[in-house]
Amino acid sequence: MTGISFTLNDKVRIALMLDDLGVDYIEGGWPGSNPKDAEFFRVMRNYSLSHAKLAPSA
Repeated sequence: MTGISFTLNDKVRIALMLDDLGVDYIEGGWPGSNPKDAEFFRVMRNYSLSHAKLAPSA
């Protein structure tokens, strides 16, 4: 949504909560567009998701 900017920690917490809820796919941003999105995908490698698959935004 226009005007919303989550911190890296916010994005990680939200992704983990969505996984706990059983969401199938999580769009984590576009890693080539900015350093925060690239870092999100790097950080998320340290977590095991039970349900969700991470995907870059299209």
